[in-house]
Amino acid sequence: MNAIEIFNWSLFSALGLAVSAVIIAYFKSYSIIQPPRRRTPVTQHPDQYKLAYETIDFTTADELTLRGWFIPAVGGETDKTIILCHGWGVNRGDLLRDTHFLAEKGFNLFYFDFRASGESKGTISSLGYLETRDFDAAYDFLKTHRPRAMEHAAVFGSSMGGSVAIFAAAKHPELRCLMAENTFLSYQRVVANWSWMRTKVPYYPLVPLTLAFVKMKLGANPEPFSPAHNIAKITAPVMFINGDNDDIVPLHDAETLFGMCKSEKKQMWVITGASHGKCAEVGGEVYKNKVAQFFSENL
Repeated sequence: MNAIEIFNWSLFSALGLAVSAVIIAYFKSYSIIQPPRRRTPVTQHPDQYKLAYETIDFTTADELTLRGWFIPAVGGETDKTIILCHGWGVNRGDLLRDTHFLAEKGFNLFYFDFRASGESKGTISSLGYLETRDFDAAYDFLKTHRPRAMEHAAVFGSSMGGSVAIFAAAKHPELRCLMAENTFLSYQRVVANWSWMRTKVPYYPLVPLTLAFVKMKLGANPEPFSPAHNIAKITAPVMFINGDNDDIVPLHDAETLFGMCKSEKKQMWVITGASHGKCAEVGGEVYKNKVAQFFSENL
C-alpha cells in the first residue's frame, strides 16, 4: 500500500468514525429527553400508609395536564406544606414511599408527577429544564387553591427533582427551606457521568455532540437551569443529602454544589454506602429523623 492509499484509507476511516459518532450522539440525545420506553407505573399510594389524600389535576403554562396528591398532615391540614419533586424515570409514588412519614410530623405533603412520568401527560422529559414549568404550575395551583396551607412552604427534590427544587427555591425566595438529595451539579456533568459510568461512552466527542442535539430538539439550552447556576441565589436554609457510592452524582460533585451554596444555614449529610436514589433505604430510621428534624426546625 503506497502513501496515497494509506492517506485515503486513513481519511475514509476518520470520516467513518465521525459519522458514527454523530449518529450515536443523535440517538443518545433521545434517551436524555425522553423517559424510559415503558413508564414506571404508580404502585405506591397514600392509602397504603393510611393517609388521607386528594387526587389533583392541574395544567402547565404549555398546556400539559399533570397529576398529583395533596396529603394533609395527620390530624388535619396545617399551614406548613412540603412540595416534593421526584427524579428522572420514576414517579410520585416512589418518592411517597421514602417520605410519607413527614405527614405524621405535622406537614401537608404535595406530590406530583412531572411531565412524561407516572400519570401526567407529555412525552418529553428534559432532566429539569421543562420540569421547572411543572413546578411553577404546582406552586401556582397550591397558592390559589390551598392558600392557608402555603403560608409556610418548603421544597424537597431528589436527583432531577433536586435540580428543579433548587431552581424553584432561587425563583421563589418565600419558600422557607430546601432539601436536595442526590442532586447533580449541572446538566452537562450529569450527562457526562451517566454516559461514562453507565454506558462507558467517552466524553469527547460524544457528550458535546449529544448535548448539541439536545439543545436543538428542546429549542433551548437547558444548562442555565442547572443547580450550579442557581444554588448561589438561595439564602434560605438548605440541606444536601448524598451517598458516597453514587456514580451519577459523585461525592465530589455534591461537595462542589454544597460549596457554591451561599446560605448561612446549610448542611450536608453523606450517607455511607448509599448509591443513587438509595439514601432513604440505606439511611433507615436515621434518615427519617434527620429529614423530619430539618423541616421541623426551618418550616
